[in-house]
Amino acid sequence: MRRRNGKDIYDNAAQGRQVHLFREVVKRYFHNKAAVLGLIIFTVVLFVIIFANVLVPHSLVTATSVRQKLQGPSALHPFGTDDLGRDIFARVIYGTRVTVGIGVGSTLLALIVGAILASICALNKQADFVIMRIIDIGNSIPYLLLAMMLLAILGGSVGNMILTLTIISIPGFTTRIRAVLFGVVEQDYVKAARLSGTPTAKLVLRHILPNAIDPIIVDATMSISSMLLSAAGLSFIGIGVSPPSPEWGAMLNYAQKTFRTAPHTALFPGIAIALTALAINLIGDGLRDALDPKAIK
Repeated sequence: MRRRNGKDIYDNAAQGRQVHLFREVVKRYFHNKAAVLGLIIFTVVLFVIIFANVLVPHSLVTATSVRQKLQGPSALHPFGTDDLGRDIFARVIYGTRVTVGIGVGSTLLALIVGAILASICALNKQADFVIMRIIDIGNSIPYLLLAMMLLAILGGSVGNMILTLTIISIPGFTTRIRAVLFGVVEQDYVKAARLSGTPTAKLVLRHILPNAIDPIIVDATMSISSMLLSAAGLSFIGIGVSPPSPEWGAMLNYAQKTFRTAPHTALFPGIAIALTALAINLIGDGLRDALDPKAIK
């Protein structure tokens, strides 16, 4: 029988600890009823995103009918129709891809850029000074004003909305991740890796970011909700995603003139925004508690 060397034993023990920690995190998460509810709601949202084409034909998103405009909920139109006779159910279903896609896409991009900048700040004091001064300038500009200016220049589209929200979110992500990484780089194992000549990219990806991943995951999860609400808000005031894209905030904008006579035109997009944002916030709260055993009562 081949004897295992010390490295094999150490690796197996490390893997065993990781599996145990993962199970503990999952166990604590599912003990949180609110977090489980959020996960269930968001699972439904993901199902709608993936299987939207199966649930409703895409042609109904833009199909208009003067005879059927402003109809209330019915078997033919579960959420009713808008002022152009378009099926609101179909628009809410496909709007899930647009609104949630903007929230997730902009969060991921801002997270990646913020993590890169924060890593540079944590490893290089000169670069840290320059980057943080630039971020201070960015933080001095109101986010809404900057978003409106960028969208006025770029134009309203899904891609431009993601780019705009990414740009205005990078300073916040960089600042928060930097605060976490500064605590990690002072650890002995990071100092030892730097002294041993470990390449910078390997040092960041293998030693620094993995040991700061828990608060970063929680922060990113909570930010998705903020991005989603920002996208809906910008579209609601008419500078976000351009029509006829079925974005939830844009649908609320369309519904302003018919809300008194046909409240269903605003009710269902509003419920979709509220439930999705609530679900993501509940998931973020659950992850924060699950990843921090001291927070469990």
